[in-house]
Amino acid sequence: MRWAFLGLGILLGVLLLGGARFALVHPPEAVHYHANFAVFVDGERLDLSADRFMEDVAACSADPDQVRPEDRAHLHENDPDVVHVHHGGATWGHLFTNMGMALGEDFLFLADDRRLFDGAEGRTIEFFVNGLQVPDLHNRVIRSQDRALVSIGREPFDEVLATQFPQVASDAGVFNTTSDPASCAGAHQEWTLAERLRHAFWGA
Repeated sequence: MRWAFLGLGILLGVLLLGGARFALVHPPEAVHYHANFAVFVDGERLDLSADRFMEDVAACSADPDQVRPEDRAHLHENDPDVVHVHHGGATWGHLFTNMGMALGEDFLFLADDRRLFDGAEGRTIEFFVNGLQVPDLHNRVIRSQDRALVSIGREPFDEVLATQFPQVASDAGVFNTTSDPASCAGAHQEWTLAERLRHAFWGA
């Protein structure tokens, strides 16, 4: 008899805890914000508007539980100025990888292994975020409304800041308040009843 009461108590406890979680736990908010960037090589801005640098709008996912590497940070619709971020830990290195490029503190390669910079050309590679020079960019997390610049060449620091950085767009904040195309809008998605029950009693 004692075991029956114990079992009943455990069952009631599980039901009460699950019921509370069912009522209180809600789907996680999808991360969705924007930043701006540009790449300059020998004083000329690199054109990153081609299709090969873009993420297909129809392919991307805004589900916060199923963020793929290509969803973390990418470009859309042949707009080379605006970075779309769907993961709070996305770095500038993730973005360049998703564009088919490789960025490090002393190199920048294209997908075809063409070296835009490899540290052995008598030029420098410099990185700027929000008007300040930083030692590297590839491991730096993309923050909302960041303005980032990669500058390769022989131009002095002050010239880069005066002539190149002002050409980095500053409209990420506008994109933060407007809808993205198709499934990349990153809108809050409601769980189905089955999903709510699963999260309430199994936590996943």
